[in-house]
Amino acid sequence: MKQRYPSQKEITIRTCRKCREAIPENALYDYCPKCFKRIDEVFTKIRDYLAQYPGATSFEMEQELGIPHHIISNFVREGRLVEIPNDYVHIECKGCGCLLLSAHHKFCPSCRSKLEAEIESAKNQLKKVDIVDKAKMHIRHK
Repeated sequence: MKQRYPSQKEITIRTCRKCREAIPENALYDYCPKCFKRIDEVFTKIRDYLAQYPGATSFEMEQELGIPHHIISNFVREGRLVEIPNDYVHIECKGCGCLLLSAHHKFCPSCRSKLEAEIESAKNQLKKVDIVDKAKMHIRHK
């Protein structure tokens, strides 16, 4: 006669999808609290950008925010973002002529940063001129 031993409970361990740290079995998300906080910060950046520029593409957000395309695609796969087809394909940068992936901007990020630097230097030059050149105008009587 075979003896039956009571079966042991199966021990299942869940790990964070990003850092592989152990997380509680009944956790709502597949991430540890640290990783979830970082992911939520990235998602908040994306959400704020989409509020300002509705219909932006993932490639545009990659250029503007520095968030890799695959991370944005993961949000789409998870259902947190909805991808909308974008018909703005052939828009060129007004500065260098490179292809832009959005109709929201007229310049690519590199040209925009160059323009901002030029504007700042022009502001500084005007401030210097105002300080140095305080000449007054006089009326000449005949």
